[in-house]
Amino acid sequence: MKDALLVAIGAALDGVDIGFCAFDSQDRTIGWNATFLSIFPEHDGHVYVGEPYAENLRRFYSLRLHADQINEIDRYIAEGIQRHQTQRRPYEFDYRNSRLRVSSVEIGKFGRLRVWRKVAMLLTHVERPASSTLTLAGLDARAALERLADGVLVVNLANNVLWANPAFLVLYGLSSLEKAVGKDFESLYRGAWRGKEDASFAQSLHRLTESQLYPGAPFELMLPGERCIRVVEQRGNVDGRGYFVHVDITHIKRQQQALAEAEERYRLLAHYSSDIIFLVESGTITYASPALTELLGWRADEVCGQAIVKFCHPGDLAQANAALRSLEGQSEAGYRARALCRNGGYLWVEARARVLPEKLHANAGRLVINVRNISARKAVEDELENARLRLQKLASTDGLTGLANRRKLDETLTAEFRRHQRESTSFSLIIIDVDHFKKLNDNHGHQVGDIVLRQLGLILLQSAQRAGDLAARLGGEEFVLVLTGVGAERALIVAENLRMLVSASKFDSRLDVPVTISIGVATNEGCATVEDMLGRADAALYEAKRSGRNRVCN
Repeated sequence: MKDALLVAIGAALDGVDIGFCAFDSQDRTIGWNATFLSIFPEHDGHVYVGEPYAENLRRFYSLRLHADQINEIDRYIAEGIQRHQTQRRPYEFDYRNSRLRVSSVEIGKFGRLRVWRKVAMLLTHVERPASSTLTLAGLDARAALERLADGVLVVNLANNVLWANPAFLVLYGLSSLEKAVGKDFESLYRGAWRGKEDASFAQSLHRLTESQLYPGAPFELMLPGERCIRVVEQRGNVDGRGYFVHVDITHIKRQQQALAEAEERYRLLAHYSSDIIFLVESGTITYASPALTELLGWRADEVCGQAIVKFCHPGDLAQANAALRSLEGQSEAGYRARALCRNGGYLWVEARARVLPEKLHANAGRLVINVRNISARKAVEDELENARLRLQKLASTDGLTGLANRRKLDETLTAEFRRHQRESTSFSLIIIDVDHFKKLNDNHGHQVGDIVLRQLGLILLQSAQRAGDLAARLGGEEFVLVLTGVGAERALIVAENLRMLVSASKFDSRLDVPVTISIGVATNEGCATVEDMLGRADAALYEAKRSGRNRVCN
């Protein structure tokens, strides 16, 4: 049945030009198709059922490695087996003038299935480096690339630099684009380290060299000052150019190191304290080690004879039951849960359940379950997750007013414009500018000016109470209201009410004149782009100010 299924899978994948090779749980070959042999002709006539994956890799690397690398073939094979056993996401690499995308999936006790698909043909000619004024062909995005916080590098087929954005130049200490064009990246990387070379430089240089064997696979490089850069490549399907993104992940690495150090401290503590060991038969506890009392407060006689799941938090019960049921098809399973303490509280634990050898069926057999206190690790993970959420919120919030910032506004406008285009509905944009704000600052000071901006922000929030509405600070004394599902007539009413509310509001006792605002209103009707809509609203605002301020125009 299994052989027939493999033949059927192979034939089906041949029909869509996808190569596959299947391996059992011991990494021995059990099946392949014709497309696999066409992609990797070195295996034709050599691969056989039962062949260890290591031999498969030996043929592959015998052709792929350079002469000065062949003496390290055993290391490459070991690393290839490691990737084979742990791959969770697809990746791409170049082989025989093709870009290949490889995916791998583990199929329980069956083993592992790997599939390959050609995603592009690679050019074999070399593009000559252009001048530093290279225009990105077919794109109107150069300005955007130049403003990216991440480094962007474009190289030709010979890996000579064609173009780089300012962020890349800053990362690698280059004063101008001319310093990079025509050179290969390795020479730029060496230049960034000149006079500061250390062990991390040598290791990174080795990774850079090895990355050429696996184009498309992300890799990391170190820079002076313990900075870490993650590099991701994509080759053009037609022109053969290489497009590299260089992301400074130093902060992330430091967070990971802090988490790793916290986990190491936890493991050190756990080493000197005993885990709880449960012996379970048919779901019932028959033995509990003395550590039970230290961690959870229970005595062994109080838990023996009870169902193990009775001591699991109701919110974690489904996960625990699923893990224990999975033991019907495997010998080991793990899960996290909150364990019930004798005092009625709960403690985060990590449980590792194993089927004892003499019994293979989990429900009718005996299990040994090791339970470890992970409350410290969980607290660190929760803290990091909360920090991530806080940073995410800060990235989209104006620090002074608490309103959405320009970045959030741009995202919302783009999304709403597309949605309303699809649904052929209206939405409106209101731009607000505080009249004579510079004079207010000059006469009363920036502290009073900030108070005015903050209170105006609160007023705007009251006008953006519906789901989908957004109040944002555009910059300086300019604000924006996005009103979803609102046409021109209703938007003008909202704007006029807002203008009157601001005029009637008391902002600060030190102000001897009322605060007024000028407002420009625009709708998406007749606008081809978000920029058109913003332009109309801005023009209306200009007209309101030109006409004497403290008024609404559209």
